[in-house]
Amino acid sequence: MIDMLRRIAVRSYRIGRFIGYFVYELIASNVIVAWEIITPRSGLSPVIIAMPLRSRTRGERTLFVGVVTLTPGTLSLDLRDEPGTVYIHGMHARDVDRFRTRLHYLEDLLLAAWRPVGPSGQAGPALDRGATAAGPSGGMSVPSLPPAPETPSADDGNGSADGDSGTNGNAPSTEEGRR
Repeated sequence: MIDMLRRIAVRSYRIGRFIGYFVYELIASNVIVAWEIITPRSGLSPVIIAMPLRSRTRGERTLFVGVVTLTPGTLSLDLRDEPGTVYIHGMHARDVDRFRTRLHYLEDLLLAAWRPVGPSGQAGPALDRGATAAGPSGGMSVPSLPPAPETPSADDGNGSADGDSGTNGNAPSTEEGRR
């Protein structure tokens, strides 16, 4: 009985953290997009990134793509199953690494909330490692997930070896998207 209550408490905490962070991102993104609309200067820094996913199932990937698309200023362009990769367009991504870190953090919180809690409150299958990863703001943390799938280091046919070349060679790469 105690174990079940502990699992419920841990799961509720994880769901609350995800909802809280998502609502924060939703409000912040809406403010940024509204500011962009009402001010005469353009603050756009569009970018398209390829993001390796830590999600293991089609349901987890679909849920993450939906969450990203709901956030103003971001749009999921393409979802690949093998290896799990999503291509995301961001309107305000001056710092591409920070943009990618925020998206990975959102995925970590989503997976922690979505996956079941192991026995005795342990991380269980959702969080295979006990270490914590600092959130994008440095203040919040979430237990880390298994590493993202390796992306091939060989040329992917689009002239880029880093995997950030866009969708099917039709979209601009990260560097091209920033110009």
